[in-house]
Amino acid sequence: MRRPRSFARRSLAALVLTGTVAYAANASAQGKPTLSGSWSASSVSESWSFDGWVDACGPKPKGQGGGGGSVQIREQGGELSIVGAGRAWSTAECWEQAPGLGRVSHSQSGGGRFWRTRCSLSNEKERITVTTTVSATDTSITMQETSEHKVTVEGATCTATASRSRSFGLAKRDGEDAAPSASASASASAAPSSPPASPPPSAAASAAAPAPKEPPKECKVAGDPARLEVYPAKKTLRPGDRFSFRTVVTDSKGCLAFVRPTWAVTPGPFAAKVTVDGSGTVTVAEGAEEGRVELVATVSGKGVPVAVEITSPTKYDALLSAGTLDPQGSEEGAVAVIATGAVGGAKGVADDVGRERKQTFVAIVIGLAFALGFAGLVLMRRGRRPAEPDPETEAVLNEEAQAEAEAKAETEAEAEAPKAQAPARSAPTRAAAPSGKVCPTCGERYGAEAQFCGADGTTLVPLNR
Repeated sequence: MRRPRSFARRSLAALVLTGTVAYAANASAQGKPTLSGSWSASSVSESWSFDGWVDACGPKPKGQGGGGGSVQIREQGGELSIVGAGRAWSTAECWEQAPGLGRVSHSQSGGGRFWRTRCSLSNEKERITVTTTVSATDTSITMQETSEHKVTVEGATCTATASRSRSFGLAKRDGEDAAPSASASASASAAPSSPPASPPPSAAASAAAPAPKEPPKECKVAGDPARLEVYPAKKTLRPGDRFSFRTVVTDSKGCLAFVRPTWAVTPGPFAAKVTVDGSGTVTVAEGAEEGRVELVATVSGKGVPVAVEITSPTKYDALLSAGTLDPQGSEEGAVAVIATGAVGGAKGVADDVGRERKQTFVAIVIGLAFALGFAGLVLMRRGRRPAEPDPETEAVLNEEAQAEAEAKAETEAEAEAPKAQAPARSAPTRAAAPSGKVCPTCGERYGAEAQFCGADGTTLVPLNR
């Protein structure tokens, strides 16, 4: 009896300990301020090193950096979703992108303040390994990533390694009217000790991607996408250049909707020399000729066209020196108005409403099927059961049947009467016809020509007398 009691006590103690730990973790998580809000992102710092890279291995990997700017960060399911500065990204992804590169592991710790993601690509020729870590405090976020590319071809192994980093500073937290002073101190600590010289307008433009004039509002529940903005509307690039367009999707109330547009290159004479990925990063091929290429960002069937002007390096440098070229593109953006109710926002509410509508639809269909089945069964049973005649109809039918029977009997009687009379009329004719003679004494019969009986000589008489 002691053993069950001991087991029960240990189980109760374990439950109490688990509840205490969960409560403490929940209280700790609730005590931290949210990371959702407006943040300022730095440009991506990236460096590459190559070892034994030969021409047989193909072109060297290129950087996947990005400019800085204002971004919107949202805490969702223990992850951070970051939209802005030319790209939509989350802490559940690797920053580097490549065809076939997929996530193989992901973890989060530190009470929702540290994330680690590992992505890889492996085939007979190429192998890529990427490790991305993100750490956050209440007022700052840091992204660090390392990647290794190995290409094996013709007995040679080419290796390229990259390291990249990016930092975010809090500008305005959700639910707060002004940015905390900590963000200012963080910005001050990140700044160099000696104030740099004022950069020219073109350099200032390259430090941060142009943002919309009215930043979107951060709402707890965003509605359906109603407006798509792409910045800039036009960008001049050289062959081999890479650039990330910035997209902003808002609902009808101006709230930021976390919806990623789809990108495509419009067919044209120079379209084969330009590629664009899902984040809006466009790459111009080496050796591309001068020309104009149009890209289209689409959300819910509504597209926004933006232009990429391909120019020679000499002309590009001349425009840049003259101050007529903005490395980040013009301040003006391209805008498309999307019909309300398209895709995206209010995901939690939409899921619940959609589930409820689905259940209602299934219930209606089942009810209709049951009603139709019951009606079919009733009709089937009625079809098998003989119909009960009406009394008046039955009487009329009986009279008609009786009249038909009497008429039939009369017809049969009339048909039998001539047959019965014919034998009666023919009987005298057959009796009157002579059939021979007979002896009245001995009864011997003779033919009609005989006169006397051969036995006793008696005169014969006819048989009909």
